[in-house]
Amino acid sequence: MTSGRFQSTLISTITVPPDRQRRELTAINELAESIRSVGLINPIVITSDGILVAGMRRLTACTQLGWTHIPAQYTSDLDPITLQIIELEENVKRVDLPWQDHAAAVQRYHKLMQQSTPVWSQTDTATALGISQPNISRFLMVAEELSKGTENVVSAQRFSVAHGIVERKLARKADEATANFRKVIDAPKEKSASGEIIQCADFNEWAPQYRGPRFNFIHCDFPYGVGAGSFDQSAFRSHGTYDDSRESYLRLLATFAKNLDNFCAPSAHLMFWFSMKNYQELLEFFATETDFKMQYIPLVWSKHLGIISDPARTFRNCLEFCLFGTRGDRKIVRTAANHYHGVSSNKDHMSEKYEPMLRHFFNALVDNTSTVFDPTCGSGAAIRAADFCGAARVLGLEINPEYAHNANSSFLKARALRNAK
Repeated sequence: MTSGRFQSTLISTITVPPDRQRRELTAINELAESIRSVGLINPIVITSDGILVAGMRRLTACTQLGWTHIPAQYTSDLDPITLQIIELEENVKRVDLPWQDHAAAVQRYHKLMQQSTPVWSQTDTATALGISQPNISRFLMVAEELSKGTENVVSAQRFSVAHGIVERKLARKADEATANFRKVIDAPKEKSASGEIIQCADFNEWAPQYRGPRFNFIHCDFPYGVGAGSFDQSAFRSHGTYDDSRESYLRLLATFAKNLDNFCAPSAHLMFWFSMKNYQELLEFFATETDFKMQYIPLVWSKHLGIISDPARTFRNCLEFCLFGTRGDRKIVRTAANHYHGVSSNKDHMSEKYEPMLRHFFNALVDNTSTVFDPTCGSGAAIRAADFCGAARVLGLEINPEYAHNANSSFLKARALRNAK
């Protein structure tokens, strides 16, 4: 890497910059013994003013051996690329370098070495910098996202956090690349002739026929089977009711399990809203009837207003619960709290989910590799939230024609407003 032109320099005239003095120096005794035995193979590098550029460990070892002079090479004798490589190598070894600069320096060093030595590999970079090969790979992965300006990577407080974000992103892309997307054969189209994202369809009839592209995020808000329509609540009187019988609920569950491979990708996430009275039953259902691995602790939405079945005898229920599960090994996008506190909404549907609440949870699961399906989407809030979070494809089903029409109108308005900004 050096030109071979160097001269003996008086050690006492060499200036060590403060940032290099702070660096922890390791294995100096071993290096000194090596230099005593075979001599100093690589000279240190200094500026014309005698300021050390590279070789702090070598300088320290030679001083320890009692040398008064040391072979040195001036930066002016080095070609620009070699000088950049030396400076980058020194920067990488600084213990106080911000992790973003550290990763960028490793990437730049690796690319420059590949330019000067075509067969240069990550293993060679690892050896030259004294960093393990797996860590070099991690640095290069993260640096690539930094160079793209990926916001959540750039703003990460620690390298480990940034690496986790990049690793999950790459895993999700790999899922998408290997997904078994199938040609639609005798199956409902994702959009009707009018271009509707939310189809008026019965999931029980739709699921057995579907042969289209499968989805990697399923959002379910099946009627809970708790007789909600019988509650004396204003939203129910305003919007009408729906079939909330236990029989209807169990039929939807059976359709979900029996036809799962028709609409769900092998690697997918699931959010499943439920009544706490069905908690243990649902955990057993998913464990025995599907291959989803459900988390025992549910996601929680706490609301300012809730429902009360008997105002004279019980408390108002202001909590809603959602099971979260994974099929295969699909990674999340980013972490998020498993609780959201916010208002409830029922302007379009008597059991409407609050869209900002859905966005909170979806932000952890949805990106441009996500394909989102809601088999009983009601007001379409989940479909709007998924589209807002950047999903590649969304599809909802709603059995009630009026709800489906209103949901499509709301979806188109929301998208138009975003596009107008």
